[in-house]
Amino acid sequence: MFRNFKKPVLIKLSFLKKTKKNKKKQTRFNFFSKFRQGSKNKRSYKSLLLVLIFTLILSFIYVSLNQPIRVINIESDFKRVSLKTIQSITSEMKNKGFLSVRQSLIKKKLESFNWVKSVQLSKEWPDTINITVIEDDVVGIWNNELLLNSSGSLYALDKRVIPGELIQFFGPEDLVDEVYEQFKLYNNELIARGILIEKIGLDLRGSWSVTVRPGIEIKLGDQNTDERFDRFLMIWDKSLLENFELISYIDLRYAEGFVIKRKN
Repeated sequence: MFRNFKKPVLIKLSFLKKTKKNKKKQTRFNFFSKFRQGSKNKRSYKSLLLVLIFTLILSFIYVSLNQPIRVINIESDFKRVSLKTIQSITSEMKNKGFLSVRQSLIKKKLESFNWVKSVQLSKEWPDTINITVIEDDVVGIWNNELLLNSSGSLYALDKRVIPGELIQFFGPEDLVDEVYEQFKLYNNELIARGILIEKIGLDLRGSWSVTVRPGIEIKLGDQNTDERFDRFLMIWDKSLLENFELISYIDLRYAEGFVIKRKN
């Protein structure tokens, strides 16, 4: 079959060269892939190590700052709130970590006690808590039966702790807030003029009256009470009330003007 070929024939084995080239390329590709994979692993290890170191540093700082509480300073007048009552809550903080103490929770618990108006807490690193307890003041007596404090709350009457010359408040018990708010409004105006309230409230018909020293009743009625009170202030400011201490009452329950009754 080869007789027809007079000259030798060169058969190129180009596919072998291509195969070698492909092998070289594949070898280079595998090398770079492994190199990249190794680089990624190294970066991952470095990142993990950095996170671990950072976590350890934070843990060390937290442990260093979170010293146990050893000193609790309590400041108050202790007129109606006992030290023992306050310590029943503050003892929970002893030996707790400085950063673990929840100030808002302690404050809320202390302010839930009767006669506690407000509480201030502060920390002093490494181991001290300072607490200031501000008590409510007694403002007056409600219907001769209960004590009324400066927050407008009522408490059982204890004659052993009642200061002298308390203001008398009267009215339906469900209106104690309204009576107290009205007292604060009127008292601010009267105090500025040197007038002191002795008694304030409203009767069962809803008629308001204010008694000021020395025993002078200001009748305001059940309508337009604020306008009538302003009329009294105008009368006072214009010095129309001569011999004020001799007056029994001032009746302002009129559309215009007023009536004065003098003491016998």
